[in-house]
Amino acid sequence: MSCRMIICCGSGGVGKTTTSAALAIRLARAGARVAVLTIDPARRLADALSVGEIGNTAFRVPIPDLPDGAILDAMMLDGKRTFDEVIERFASTPEQRDRILRNHYYRFVSTRLAGAHEYMAMEKLHELGASGRYDVVVLDTPPSRHALDFLAAPEKMANLMDEGVMRWLVLPASRGGWKMIERGSEVMAQVLSSMLGERTITDIAEFFSAFQSLWEGFRERSISVRNMLRAPTTRFVLVTTPAPGARAEALHFLEVLQRSHMPFGGFLVNRCATAPVEPGPPHFGVRPHDVDEHRWSELVTALRQVPERRRRTVAAQDAALDALRSRAAHAPAWRIPELDTEVHDLAGLDRVAAWLPSAEQVFR
Repeated sequence: MSCRMIICCGSGGVGKTTTSAALAIRLARAGARVAVLTIDPARRLADALSVGEIGNTAFRVPIPDLPDGAILDAMMLDGKRTFDEVIERFASTPEQRDRILRNHYYRFVSTRLAGAHEYMAMEKLHELGASGRYDVVVLDTPPSRHALDFLAAPEKMANLMDEGVMRWLVLPASRGGWKMIERGSEVMAQVLSSMLGERTITDIAEFFSAFQSLWEGFRERSISVRNMLRAPTTRFVLVTTPAPGARAEALHFLEVLQRSHMPFGGFLVNRCATAPVEPGPPHFGVRPHDVDEHRWSELVTALRQVPERRRRTVAAQDAALDALRSRAAHAPAWRIPELDTEVHDLAGLDRVAAWLPSAEQVFR
């Protein structure tokens, strides 16, 4: 794939979705065709972009004054719909498609099976990357601990689609249930039927029988996505804050990336303190008549200490971020200052975007 992937990860509460949206705007304003996809079921991306409802299909974000050819599309993953679309796209016949989509066990698999949502995120990422519509895809992942499931999804699906496993699952179905063993299967079938019910066993058998011709495609795409996550066209970016808990989460996720040989692009450090503009303590005028001298003295003393306190905060944050970078072979860390207003529209995202890196900096 020639499309670049930027995967934003981080703990909850660090402004990851807002930062992902701002990064997508930054890239679009630089002239790129960009898609931003969130796989977090919360609707924070729509709130950040202030665009109302977004869903599984591309929503064109109305950004004025973009360069010619540049676009920004936003999507929020619907795992069930994505699964349906995969079946519809790759089923060999309309009959096979309908047989799977109407199957009761498929409805369970596509909505409640552990890992299905994460794997459908991989399918969506693969679809967007291979579509040719985008130069960059920015992916907003769930909080770190759940994002680990996202990283493991391609491997798990490839293992599930292993020929030996699938051969066992698609042994012939019979009216009485699942013929799991060519001979002597009656006892096993009776046990499973008593535990799960005969209808359930039949549904499972029919699902895997209908699914059989699709498994190689699932396996191939799983391997393709697994390779994509390690490709030179992909970068993982860790969104964090200077807070100790957020930095600890970032280090934990960094260790996972390093063990898995995933390409790391750097840190986006949100809500950083900024140094005072004035080099010295502030000056105050004459004490107001309605403020007594003692209170005025306390107020002036406290306010004169603010710049020095802020300088100490900035120095402490600098030291903490240097320690963070040292664990990542001194990867870059882009600081985003703490803003004085909430970010809830395109103007606010533009303010954040001004502090974010270009695609060339991320893919240095």
